Amino acid sequence: MSILIVEDNPVNARLLALMLHAQGYQTVMARNGKEALATVAETQDFQLIITDYMMPEMDGLEFIVKVRALPSCSHIPIIVASAHADLETVKRVQSLQCAGFLVKPIDKQQLIKRVEDLIRAQPVVLLAKQNTMDRLGLELTEYHELVHAFAAQLAAIIPIVVLEHGDADEPISENLSRLLKDLAESASMLGAEKFFWLYSKGLGGGWPVRSHCPALLKALQELEGALMVYGQSPPTPVAGADAALPPLL
Repeated sequence: MSILIVEDNPVNARLLALMLHAQGYQTVMARNGKEALATVAETQDFQLIITDYMMPEMDGLEFIVKVRALPSCSHIPIIVASAHADLETVKRVQSLQCAGFLVKPIDKQQLIKRVEDLIRAQPVVLLAKQNTMDRLGLELTEYHELVHAFAAQLAAIIPIVVLEHGDADEPISENLSRLLKDLAESASMLGAEKFFWLYSKGLGGGWPVRSHCPALLKALQELEGALMVYGQSPPTPVAGADAALPPLL
């Protein structure tokens, strides 16, 4: 995963990238909102977006509006970086629920602190076993029972999402909508934060349509991969041996 930098000034873009690379972050660059929108639609795997305000072809605010309309990207935090720091500009940025506003020239310490705070606060695909077990008061075998049941729910949904995939704004079937609602309830209980966030913010607010299916499928497959790891049953102890359970994730 990486950070998308949307900046038409190549010097400013390179400076931001250097600041972030020094802290171990990967970056992808786009020269304006139009180019960035195409990049986001194709990649859909960014941890954070930092965008300029004034840019040719598509400015930062128009870009933010269009990104927020994509269900797969509605959860990505966005920081606006601009030399225009007047009250009207800041209010417009705040109205779009951006995660921050940085005034150019960018202060490195301020940038890194904001980036670290936002990335640390992002929803995870699946909370650690011990975290969920402690919260629900479960033993390891009970946790695995629930994870296996959750995985079965997921396995039943994925083929339906594939079949209902489409580019149209035609609503998904009532059956799939019901299955997604049930899955979201399970996700909330077992700490599948990323899918639950996508559902509640991007899909649950209205009847999902077929054009949402690619983003939905990606999130479901990501969750499926995590469940395959978390759902591995502990080995059966060997008689007469002090066999220890594998470390919890």
